[in-house]
Amino acid sequence: MATKHEQIIQYIKNLPIDARISVRSIARNLKVSEGTAYRAIKAAENLHLVATKERVGTVRVEENENRRMQHLTIEEIIKVTDCQVLGGATGLDHEVRKFIIGAMEADGMRRYIEPNALMIVGNREEIQRIALENDIAVLISGGFKPSNDIVDLANAREVPLLSVTFDTYATATLINKAMIERSMQKDILLVEDIYIPLNQTQFLYTTDTITAYRQLSEDSGHTRFPVCEPDGKLAGIITAKDILDFDPETQLSKAMTATPISAKKPMSVASITHMMIWDGLEILPVVDEDEYLQGILSRQDVLRTLQYTQQTEQSENRIEMLLADKLKFVDAQDDFTKARYRFLSDVSLTNDFGAMSNALQSAIVQLAIKQFVKKTQDKAIVVDKVTVYNLKLVPLQSTIDIVLEFLDVSRRSMEIDVTIYHGKQIMTKALASVKSLTN
Repeated sequence: MATKHEQIIQYIKNLPIDARISVRSIARNLKVSEGTAYRAIKAAENLHLVATKERVGTVRVEENENRRMQHLTIEEIIKVTDCQVLGGATGLDHEVRKFIIGAMEADGMRRYIEPNALMIVGNREEIQRIALENDIAVLISGGFKPSNDIVDLANAREVPLLSVTFDTYATATLINKAMIERSMQKDILLVEDIYIPLNQTQFLYTTDTITAYRQLSEDSGHTRFPVCEPDGKLAGIITAKDILDFDPETQLSKAMTATPISAKKPMSVASITHMMIWDGLEILPVVDEDEYLQGILSRQDVLRTLQYTQQTEQSENRIEMLLADKLKFVDAQDDFTKARYRFLSDVSLTNDFGAMSNALQSAIVQLAIKQFVKKTQDKAIVVDKVTVYNLKLVPLQSTIDIVLEFLDVSRRSMEIDVTIYHGKQIMTKALASVKSLTN
């Protein structure tokens, strides 16, 4: 026989899309407690069955509606390019995985046709027709208007037909930039990607006693748990040291640490890692905008995930990866307490004065620090603080040397001195404090 929790999940699955859901209605219709209803709704949210929408409330959604989009849609491209929709308006939600410049002959173009593409073409009706007949959206550059036959074809096949005033190069540049930004956004690891959802989370209520805490600790092998109000809203954290001065029948509301630090699902894992390291947190409750418990993050899982992502290849479009291609290791002392890196700047890295941007110098310093510690200590780190003193402007297209030296090294933290040279001249000095992700 299905449990009450499973019955509620199935009930939600059977609801029509956009049907409103509330704790009170679920509890009333299925004759369960509001706490049981709340936990089931939160579990349904983790399963992408429901979503909370502003000014609407919690509603039933398509299972993939709540996930991050991986590709641009035609509708988003319209916003990026400020183009007009001339036909096929019913297909604006289609994804675009790549775009094709329609500059080749008709026979040669067919080999480039594939699903979820966008054809950027000028006033070439034959190419427009081939694309639409193969269900490829068409963006006509240069402000040209298509013939009525092309508009009719787009409407008949429900394939978007668009027009933009920019030339083909400018249009392609705008779309390519948007695609790169979407790709980078997709690669950023968020709390929602790694947190332990509510239906797998062990937690207690403010009305539970110290005895209940001890029993849960013994059963689970853990000593830290979120504590919720009866309606599921986060109230505090309870740990083994919190209960030392209380008798077994004391309610947790009197022993817990109230208003704990918490995380939300859209936050980046990198920012959460800093928070957990700086505040010495072993677990972090994950809550929604109304502070209702959604699940937890453990320090061990967060650090393991961040270490893995630092060791794997990141998006080639990220500024850090673009800078890394230009940063080369030169040499190091035998005891690996000091090393030298070399960097060649170019025009794209300059400021208004034609010198290397101070902001990018700071980024290069942090990148060199990470590579230096990884090479000499074989540790993944987070940069706690960097104080940079820009003494002189680095000239246009200069080769600079970055010299890094350990000032202090302990098990969990390091102090590093950084000097940037142009030739024999000192251009920048920096002092960095970093913390290790491993003990």
